[in-house]
Amino acid sequence: MGGQNRIVVDYGDYEGLVLLGAFDTKSGFEISRTELEKLDGFELVTTYKTWNEGYDLLKKEINKDKEGYVIRFNNGFRMKIKGDEYLRLHKVMTEVSTKSVWEALSNGDDMENLLKDVPDEFYTKIKEYENELMREFNKIKNEYTWYFFLIPKEDKKEFALIAKESNHSSILFNMLNGKDVDSIIWKIIQPKFKKL
Repeated sequence: MGGQNRIVVDYGDYEGLVLLGAFDTKSGFEISRTELEKLDGFELVTTYKTWNEGYDLLKKEINKDKEGYVIRFNNGFRMKIKGDEYLRLHKVMTEVSTKSVWEALSNGDDMENLLKDVPDEFYTKIKEYENELMREFNKIKNEYTWYFFLIPKEDKKEFALIAKESNHSSILFNMLNGKDVDSIIWKIIQPKFKKL
């Protein structure tokens, strides 16, 4: 598994399968841990005894480098408890799209905070797209700042005639009125949804 199949948790150099449990296919009953320990060639999951701790306490004790726990109740039912950091990273890695990166940038969110601790290959892909959007944003902003500088502003009618010939006249009119144009530019470069 290791690095090439990493979804969220980095297991370092570890490659292997861990046996969580097994069932007898004829009877349908779960095979006891004692019986599983007799099998060769299987690494068994680490077990922990609990003393009726609540869900919140168990969740809180999950290390940042662990996915979580599988709790087995006396009746054989199981329940997963995932750590907050695992859930955060999983959400970032499964929901990040061209649209969500654009949204974070256009809202002025801190991309580094969003991407902290994500795998390098994923981080690189998102940073490349972030840089692409920022280049596009800066290109339009610089182009229209220069264009605005060149247009005569004394005569409003003349300004309007020249501005209307541009692809994005609203940028120029907002500049003339001393308004921020960033939100207009972000709308112009808004991408279609695509998973990264």
